[in-house]
Amino acid sequence: MPCVNYYWLLLIVSTAIICGQQLVDDNQHGQHLSSEFSPSSAADALQFSSTNMNRYLMYDVNDGEGFNLRRDVYIRMANLIVQLNRRQQYQWTLVLPPWKKMYHWRSTHYQQFPLPWKTFFDIQSLNKLIPVMEYQDYINQFGSTIDEIIYLQPFPDPFQGGNFVDKVEQIQCPAIHKYQFLDGHYVGYFFGLNNIAAQKLRCMLAQGAASVITSQLANSNARLILLDRAENLLHDAFGQVDYWNARRSLVFAKHLRDEGNRYRLEFFNSTDDQDNTVRHSDWRLQKPKKKQKRGGNYLAVHLRRRDFLQGRKNDIPSLGDTVTQIKKALKKNALDKVFLATDAEKSEIDVLKVQLPIYTYETTPERVQLFGDGGIAIIDQWICSHAKYFIGTKESTFSFRIYEERELIGFKSKMTYNQLCNDHESNCEKPSRWKVVY
Repeated sequence: MPCVNYYWLLLIVSTAIICGQQLVDDNQHGQHLSSEFSPSSAADALQFSSTNMNRYLMYDVNDGEGFNLRRDVYIRMANLIVQLNRRQQYQWTLVLPPWKKMYHWRSTHYQQFPLPWKTFFDIQSLNKLIPVMEYQDYINQFGSTIDEIIYLQPFPDPFQGGNFVDKVEQIQCPAIHKYQFLDGHYVGYFFGLNNIAAQKLRCMLAQGAASVITSQLANSNARLILLDRAENLLHDAFGQVDYWNARRSLVFAKHLRDEGNRYRLEFFNSTDDQDNTVRHSDWRLQKPKKKQKRGGNYLAVHLRRRDFLQGRKNDIPSLGDTVTQIKKALKKNALDKVFLATDAEKSEIDVLKVQLPIYTYETTPERVQLFGDGGIAIIDQWICSHAKYFIGTKESTFSFRIYEERELIGFKSKMTYNQLCNDHESNCEKPSRWKVVY
């Protein structure tokens, strides 16, 4: 696919409606979620100095964006930090933005924002690529003031003159935007946190790779810069070494991996040792060779429903055709169990269970309290990533992340890159294959 088309596609995908959210007391969190927005453990945290040579970058994205798109924006920002530190002008650290409540986090029993990154990812693994720190750790060390916000917006005509060109242009901030000037500071919705304000606000039009903004950051005197609407910046080298290094560093949190492994063992007698899915504790040393025989003795399927029924109804099959396709894959791979990750209604899952040997990781109140909806989604992805054979949903970023995980484990492509077809496709296309580059 030509680069221009890829840029344009991401610009379209990254457009969403900014929505407001209420601030709620975070004392309602459960075991893993309770007091989650707290300082990192000594093992996770790096020591940060307050010298003038240190700079800190935090980012935010459009409020309507989902969990997996936000993971992708992290990769772009991580590689932006890599490029900034290669300049050797300052030492840049990425301050991890607290997680807001996502559209797909539908449980209402417990408050699920703001949440630190340690809720979902292994901070020590992130620090093996670039210096990172939780926002709460930054607040504890330097205070709650954000020195400068750079608010990004797309150019009205990205192909002005017939070409897509990487560019950035400072503009006067529009009269209506998400930050208000009050008592000498800019205030707004900062991840659902109280008592946060910014000293300076700049608005810019931006398009192209994330590196287009490096000079704007490097020439700023601000210690902490919040780069808002960062989804407008694209990957500098999608699918290349830097991309995959950042992607590989996104190791799931241990408590989520442990729960996924417990489920695999209990219901599928699946373990890493016997399934050839052992991963090195240091992602930098994980370079598996593709093997035919990997994964537990079960088929995994990600079936996207809900919003896809309206927005992408031509991309997903009916329940009846879903059953037909899964039965065919079971027979082809000599398997007799199906793990289903889905956002389908319970009534739809019950229809599938009547006709298929389906297992699901159910979203119970107890599990939401322990892991949150986001953690449960990661557990689903973890279990899917370890199946012998996987089938995803067309154009779903949830499925795409599972493809990536399976690439990192070392599955053969034909055991990974499969997707459900709609009822009218006689020759179902395969999803794009992105090979790991080391």
